[in-house]
Amino acid sequence: MLLHGNLQEFSLPNILQLVKMSAKTGSLTIRREGESGKIFFRNGLITYACSSPQALPLGERLVKAGAISRAQLKQALSAQKKSSEGERLGRILLEHRHIDRETLEQAVREQIEDSAFTFFSWSDGEFEFGADESPQEEDILVEMNVENVIMEGCRRIDEWEQIFEHLGSLERVPHLASNDRVEDDGTLTLTAEEWRVAVHVDGRADINTILHDCGLDRFHGAKVIHGLFSRGLITVSEPVIETIGKGPSVAVRGPIDIYNEVFISTLTDSNTVKQLRVEMIDEKEVEIPVVAGQLPANGDGRGGGEGAPAAEDVLVFTAAATCPEQGWRRLAGESSAWVVLANANDLDSLRSTRADLQSVKALGDVPCVVATYVSMADDELSQKQVVRTLGLDASTPVIPCHLRDRDSVTEVVRAALSLAAARGAG
Repeated sequence: MLLHGNLQEFSLPNILQLVKMSAKTGSLTIRREGESGKIFFRNGLITYACSSPQALPLGERLVKAGAISRAQLKQALSAQKKSSEGERLGRILLEHRHIDRETLEQAVREQIEDSAFTFFSWSDGEFEFGADESPQEEDILVEMNVENVIMEGCRRIDEWEQIFEHLGSLERVPHLASNDRVEDDGTLTLTAEEWRVAVHVDGRADINTILHDCGLDRFHGAKVIHGLFSRGLITVSEPVIETIGKGPSVAVRGPIDIYNEVFISTLTDSNTVKQLRVEMIDEKEVEIPVVAGQLPANGDGRGGGEGAPAAEDVLVFTAAATCPEQGWRRLAGESSAWVVLANANDLDSLRSTRADLQSVKALGDVPCVVATYVSMADDELSQKQVVRTLGLDASTPVIPCHLRDRDSVTEVVRAALSLAAARGAG
């Protein structure tokens, strides 16, 4: 080991410059808890870089860029598995003439830039340089000047600051818009990348979700959205889930995502938004898919009646079943009440709800309603069986629910809010 230390003491640009000036060959390893990466050098030039977890593997990068088809990637991955010598994916794509060398090299350069940009954002972490270490899993090597990589990393950091300054949170929801120039010209020209983003702008998905789905890496996707925003072709609205804790909100939790989402979609007449909440958990960025909607005041859009204070809209939301407990606590810790969905088809289906119920109970004395539903035309378990199997006491109401009937799901939410109001008054 020739060089080691902490990024708090030595900035990454300075470290890269030192390796370049000494014309070293080897690898710079950078790590912090849960994440790591390597930048490889040959005679002071950067030849390869990778990070773990890899944000966008090379094969996916090529597919999303339109350089190869999904079928070609599948064929190459199959050939890679059969290779006794562990042949790299990029070389297989070249051998099968699915891609040319120039396109592959450009994809590797982008991977290097993306990895370096990731490392540039770290304010803390350990680094060490090992001499004469070469990449074992490279798809193809290129040569990149250190100054160019540093300049690209700094440029991206500056652009990120502008993006956040104008768009605000990436949890905001974009909406397609028009402007006077479009009206006057009667035409609109979009680049291929702008079109890939625009087709995902539906007024429901937030920016994080669009970046996840559009096929571009996070930086370039955000840059495209910022460009559309600057041209007046999209507007952004505040993230729905930011209202948690600021007004009535109900968290919906169950073991099967699709049923949780159906519950909310039925409740809000399909007027839902999809948000991708990014939380730092154990020093790692964790993406948490969230589906949310607003139930109008009194469930029917009416206020509290003449002479009475206006009722508030209610935020109802759910997170993916894969959401870590720490994420759930941050996301829903200030919710007014909880609805735990339980499949009452049979005992095996019902038992899968125990973990969700225990997690909610672990939050303390929170208002909670268990809503039972059936997913198949089988006999439904009785309320006594539900109470006994889940170990419920009298403080937790059990309400039968039909997931696709709005009156039914509205009744469940109202019951949860009533329970919260009664406990608040007590």
